[in-house]
Amino acid sequence: MPDSGSKQEEALKQTPLFDRHVSAGARMAPFAGWALPVSYRGINEEHAAVREACGLFDVSHMGRLSVSGRRSNSFLDQLLPRDMSKLKSGRMVYSLLCTETGGVVDDLALSKLHADDYLLVVNASRAREDSELILRHAEGQADVRIVDRTHQTGMLAVQGPRSLEITKDVLAVSDLAELGYFRCRQIEYEETSVLISRSGYTGEDGFELIAEPSATLTIWDELSDAGAMPCGLGARDTLRTEMGYCLYGHELSTEVSPIEAGLEWTMDLDKPVGFPGKDALRAAVADGPERRLTGLVLKQRAIPRPGCRVTMSESDIGQVTSGTFSPTLQKGIALAFLRTEALEADGVITVDIRGRQHEADIIQLPFVRSNVKTRKKAGRT
Repeated sequence: MPDSGSKQEEALKQTPLFDRHVSAGARMAPFAGWALPVSYRGINEEHAAVREACGLFDVSHMGRLSVSGRRSNSFLDQLLPRDMSKLKSGRMVYSLLCTETGGVVDDLALSKLHADDYLLVVNASRAREDSELILRHAEGQADVRIVDRTHQTGMLAVQGPRSLEITKDVLAVSDLAELGYFRCRQIEYEETSVLISRSGYTGEDGFELIAEPSATLTIWDELSDAGAMPCGLGARDTLRTEMGYCLYGHELSTEVSPIEAGLEWTMDLDKPVGFPGKDALRAAVADGPERRLTGLVLKQRAIPRPGCRVTMSESDIGQVTSGTFSPTLQKGIALAFLRTEALEADGVITVDIRGRQHEADIIQLPFVRSNVKTRKKAGRT
């Protein structure tokens, strides 16, 4: 590797598992200021491991912000479009930080650990902006405490049909199956506390584990030994694209409305408490979006990429935001914002890839069947 590349890598932040990735021969690359593994054995093999067995991801780069204090509930109610009165201890929600004009600052996972104790998990690429925004909103509120826990902990994601079996055995949690989807709890593991949640970014059953760095190393090793295959960013992206999940900077930005991205379900726009963007978002729902996030499957063998133009009858109707070759479908797939009026018209849709037009079909997302253990699937309330 050239000297300049070595200096760049040294300047990047490292997760507690950096040495594990390097010693395992992972292909490393910079991502949002961190040195992270792109792949170990190859994207297709890692993708298949998650869909068919169990994959293991280092997601320690994601921001982890603790929000606590007597007024933490009302503070979050005024910050996020979720109705915090509905969130019980031990539960999680997917939510958004919005601008006053209805754009998206970031998407995040919010866990309520106890009555006045919350954890926000945010995107690494937006962690600084999120932290600054949250701290500004907290100014003058003596009963709200914001602490960045990112560098105090590590975070793993275990995903796939065997994730329950493997995680339960490694952590010795006999009743792990009782943890419902988008639920969280703290457990004791070798004299340290581990926060375990059940969600994921792959469309498969899975768990996230947050622990102090030394425990993260031990758990990673034991999960790997038990059969969880280490996976990198490449497989994480193909997996989430197959599910039609949004990625900040692609399907979400300050210039994109959550309504356009199909995320109206994440917001309680009728709650009595105001929050940034409430009026703009209510107006966006009333007016209806001019464009919508849409799934496309290419008819010919080709790989669409972000920025590719989408046309109907030779007229531009939108562009691709995320595109890849689906290892599951063995076809090129894309997420694209398309004009709403075009979605209601008849015509041949094509994607311009390097000057060549490739026909595509519109499909209802996700591209592949979701296997997450929802409350309905798990028989819980």
